[in-house]
Amino acid sequence: MTEKFELILSTESKVLTTNIADFEKQANEFISTLTSNFETDDDFLAAKEEVKILKELEDKTRLAIKNAVGGDIKKLIETAESIAERFRQERLARDKLVKNKESEVKAKIVNDAIAEISDIRHKLPKTSDISLALEENIPKHKIASRIEESAKRKSTISGLTKAVNAEKTLIISEITIEVARLTERLEQLTAKSSYLFPDAIKLIASEEDLAPIIKQRIDDEQKRELEIKAKAQEEEKVKAETQAVQSSCKEKDMGSETLKAQELSPGDAIEHFEVRIAFSGTLNDAVSFARKIKEQYGDNVTLKKVN
Repeated sequence: MTEKFELILSTESKVLTTNIADFEKQANEFISTLTSNFETDDDFLAAKEEVKILKELEDKTRLAIKNAVGGDIKKLIETAESIAERFRQERLARDKLVKNKESEVKAKIVNDAIAEISDIRHKLPKTSDISLALEENIPKHKIASRIEESAKRKSTISGLTKAVNAEKTLIISEITIEVARLTERLEQLTAKSSYLFPDAIKLIASEEDLAPIIKQRIDDEQKRELEIKAKAQEEEKVKAETQAVQSSCKEKDMGSETLKAQELSPGDAIEHFEVRIAFSGTLNDAVSFARKIKEQYGDNVTLKKVN
């Protein structure tokens, strides 16, 4: 840091003593040496110290002006005022610059950490199901929040960098462990019939024991397949019986002729009769009804659809 310097003004009706020329030269040299790089904690520390020095120089210069009295000192005062204003402007600009640069550096550290985690998070999962399940348990927005939180209340760049790196390392470790867990659970599901697990993402993301769930799904599927097979066999049987009954049906006169009842007395000869029964229902109902009559009276039962 340049050695401190200050303006001297002592006047009566004329300038008695002044180092205004040297002071102006020193002021120019000092301003030209102000910190221009903002990368390390030392850079920001130096810049903040320069803001304080600029304020001190500005105040002392204005005090010298205020203490100057009487005489032909207009030009001297104007020069001193100009220098003091330069100190003020430089101080204000530098104070703003330091704050902006500091914010930029801190934001870059945070964003770089989030980007690195995102890259690793993208590469580790081998399937989209694992990626989606990982998002359920370790969502991107929570990762960003954790990194941003770790950067809070850190007064130095080195302190902020250390805190962010520690949190980044922890998150990457958690992601690696979680991806391994999700992969192992997904393999348990895909080792069986994967179509039984449309909710695979939810299952692998959970903490539930998969073994009983897998067994229950397989048992349910086997039961469903047996029911489908049994139903198909029953339908095939009904279809075959229907076709058999329909093929054995004979064309009968469906007119309005009625059968005249004849009294039978004990000992009368056995004769053959045809009994017609009107029945309304579905084909399956009719087949079932005909089947019951057939069981009681023998095979000479016919079934015919009438209009």
